[in-house]
Amino acid sequence: SQTPIVTGLYTIIFPTLVFGLLASSRLLVVGADSATAAVLAGGLTALSVSGLTPGSAEWLAWCQLVALVTGVLLLIARVFKLGFIADFLPASVLIGFLTGVGIQVLSGQIPDMLGIPKGSGNWFEQQWAWISSLGSANLADVGYAVLTLALILGFKRFIPKVPGAVVAVILSIAISAALDSEADGVKVVGAVQGGFPPLGLPQGITLSDAVAVLGISLSCLVLIVAQSAATARSFGAKHGDRVDVNRDILGLSGANVAAGLTGTFVVNGSPTKTQILDSQGGRSQVSNLVMAGITLLVALFFTSFLAPMPSATLAAIVFLIGVDLIDFKGMRAILAQRQDEFVVAAITAVIVFA
Repeated sequence: SQTPIVTGLYTIIFPTLVFGLLASSRLLVVGADSATAAVLAGGLTALSVSGLTPGSAEWLAWCQLVALVTGVLLLIARVFKLGFIADFLPASVLIGFLTGVGIQVLSGQIPDMLGIPKGSGNWFEQQWAWISSLGSANLADVGYAVLTLALILGFKRFIPKVPGAVVAVILSIAISAALDSEADGVKVVGAVQGGFPPLGLPQGITLSDAVAVLGISLSCLVLIVAQSAATARSFGAKHGDRVDVNRDILGLSGANVAAGLTGTFVVNGSPTKTQILDSQGGRSQVSNLVMAGITLLVALFFTSFLAPMPSATLAAIVFLIGVDLIDFKGMRAILAQRQDEFVVAAITAVIVFA
């Protein structure tokens, strides 16, 4: 909510394109990520810069600056081959990491599926917020969520070659537009500004400003290297693919520089987007390059069609992605083999979502 909605689309156009051309991982998808977004928002809020308010043009320019500085730091990390850090991540940590992300993701979608405001505070306080507000759930939002879940699971069970999520999105948009669901209190995506991503350096930014965001970019660097390596290796191990973390760091560097030069913010390896690609049978970066092209077409010509989409539909889709990220099979296997490793996996999962 602190940058225009279209900047989210921009993160999966040129950044995805650059990463796909430079990286080694066959599945890892880069884009907007909640962890780096939180660091970015918190860091910029703490800066004492006159006129820097969330949502403003100046705010977006500083977001671009953080992406550019992060990209340069990632390039330095590649030069010094810091990808070896990922070698210290055991299988239990990787499984626990994705399980924790899955719990965090699915639990975060429940309020939108129920049509109630999201709570604030830590993870436990947020869960209590929606549990204690069940009586105010919007039945129309719940209906869209249930419809989406039913379509995705139904197609997955009976017609797996048809992407149920796409069917759910198109049908939900059509129903919402026909019934004017927004007038009935259903939260919708709303108007999305479209257009080609703006090219060039952020406006009104100086070299001294780059020094001011160095701390924010360093924090993003740590998160990006750790999360991207964990995600790439987890999915790589699943399919027997070898992952060169140092080459992925080069791709992440290029992706963040591209983000900073195309009007958007810092990007990271995304477990949820990678899970989507994996669940749809994608097995190479060609899928991501196609996605980037389709996203560009949407940004140029079709953003108006997204306006009536119920937020509950999107929340239900992401909810199931979170469910898929929870590695029940892997956790059971670790428990059966080594209980101490299971404890490590469980602690990792709890740390991620809590």
